[in-house]
Amino acid sequence: MQSAMIMIDTPSIVAPASPTLHPPDSLPVPSGSWFAGLGTVAGLGALAASSCCALPVALLGIGATGAVFSGLAMLASIRPLLLGGAALALLVGWALFFRSRATTCAMAGPCASTGSSRRTVALLGLGSALVALALVWEPYLEPVVLKAIR
Repeated sequence: MQSAMIMIDTPSIVAPASPTLHPPDSLPVPSGSWFAGLGTVAGLGALAASSCCALPVALLGIGATGAVFSGLAMLASIRPLLLGGAALALLVGWALFFRSRATTCAMAGPCASTGSSRRTVALLGLGSALVALALVWEPYLEPVVLKAIR
């Protein structure tokens, strides 16, 4: 008596090799461009607030009125807030930019570049330069500019 063995072909369920929680395109990665623009504008305001003497003299030379000078006086009173806010916005912008870049490199392979990254880097660089200039303007650069204007 021979026993016959019958094999039934059933599809097997195979788990994926590496389970992913989210598809790569489902989560947006912030780029930091909004913070770059905010930091640049606040840095420009901080630079204007730092110039207590040279900027008003230059504006007076081109015919500015008293309303401009009262605006500069208001900016001078909030200079520390402008510098702190600009520095914080730029710090967050740089962190988001590098985080976005690292995430893009991890997802897309050989560091695919996004279209807005050059604009973001330009704004972040300009904002950082304006904040640095605002920090060194009053003690170091303003006396030299005043001598040049007079």
